[in-house]
Amino acid sequence: MEANAANESGQKDVGRNSSYSLTTIIKFVGLSVLGVFLFFTPVTIKGVKSIPLDHFIIWINEVIPWFGPVFTVIIVIIGGILPWVQKSYRKNALSLIMALLRTLGIPFAVLGALSFLKIATIGPEWLMKPGMLPFLFEKIVVAVTLIVPIGSIFLTFLICFGLLEFVGILVNPVMRPVFKTPGKSAINAVAAFIGSFSVAIFFTNKLYNEGKYTKREAIVIMSGFSTVSATFMVIVAKTARLMDMWNFYFWSALVITFIVTALTVRLWPIRKMENSYKDGVTPVPEEKMPGNIFKNALGEGLKTARNSPPLLKSLWENLKSGINMIFVLSPSMSSIGLIAFILVKMTSVFDIVGFIFVPFTLLLSLFGLPEPMVLAKACSAILAEMFVPNILVAGLPMAVKYVVAVTSVSSVLFFAGPIPCILASDVEFKPSHMLAIWFERTALSIILSGMVGLIVFGSA
Repeated sequence: MEANAANESGQKDVGRNSSYSLTTIIKFVGLSVLGVFLFFTPVTIKGVKSIPLDHFIIWINEVIPWFGPVFTVIIVIIGGILPWVQKSYRKNALSLIMALLRTLGIPFAVLGALSFLKIATIGPEWLMKPGMLPFLFEKIVVAVTLIVPIGSIFLTFLICFGLLEFVGILVNPVMRPVFKTPGKSAINAVAAFIGSFSVAIFFTNKLYNEGKYTKREAIVIMSGFSTVSATFMVIVAKTARLMDMWNFYFWSALVITFIVTALTVRLWPIRKMENSYKDGVTPVPEEKMPGNIFKNALGEGLKTARNSPPLLKSLWENLKSGINMIFVLSPSMSSIGLIAFILVKMTSVFDIVGFIFVPFTLLLSLFGLPEPMVLAKACSAILAEMFVPNILVAGLPMAVKYVVAVTSVSSVLFFAGPIPCILASDVEFKPSHMLAIWFERTALSIILSGMVGLIVFGSA
């Protein structure tokens, strides 16, 4: 009895005096370091330099080359049927439209898989060109369908064992005044740039559902930080022939992206958005703590590690959340992405849309930036898909290519990527607001990257 009482007293002292067991310290330090390694540490394997998460997916594709497309088709079929089985299409008009688009994604995914596996090429010639459905299916739909569930498993080490709370308290003095978001949103930003926008949006959605983000905070993070990854940026840099100055491109794009986010949170519609937590969820706002910020951060991280559920349970819960997201995301991207491709490559829609950016490109042309009309069209096409615009300006001067390469990243929102991810989340984000934010981000990105491009490259 005395031993038990002493043990209970000791346990209370542990919580009160912020002294933690060796097991807790190992969980906090060891598992968090593992998460940082998996997401943020470039490793060279077989001549390919990338993060372990990406290497794992590369390994799966090499060992089981048919797994990605087959798994994707299964997910798309199930995801395309679910709205009608669950009757979620009855929620509102947008839910019905998304249900129809998800179902429309099924035949496109099947055709893409048959072509990818070299079983058969079925469909109109214009649809099955290398730059159309086969490209969309292989480079976007399959990639995202694999990375979300696998990334959600790896994400466990970043969000469940104290790192999130530790970083959140450390950077909160910067995130709040600059971006009006909690300190933990810094993890979202890094996860997007290093990992994937889909993982970052999944991450944000999870924390929103847990009451750790308000609606406005979640929207700022999803539309301001959840851009394409460094891996995607490598492809953009190669297309724009900027790989010779990769570090300059990457870091300038990152800085411009964050400057644009800091500006848009002070503009309509974000400035007027409701700053409340999800209905029915108990809010878990960040606490203001007096005293040494590092000690506070360390204490919160260790406390979270001590109270965390078993590792296997956390892994399973995150995997289930990832699977549920791709049931919505993958079929949506199959249809919405293809529609976007068709509009860019086979219609004049974006020639017309491009006129909204002509005032900004003409302004820059007064200072020497060439091809203002082509630049305006290319930047408007980013709304559909972020790779194609870089192809449109591949033969133009370096300053123009740089502007498009940066804007395609810093505008964040496009239909073949983050937009379906956001629509698949639980955050109520009006499409009209999404388009307004896209316009603001694109216009600001053109101006900022245009000034940098003129300074670095001139008009040549």
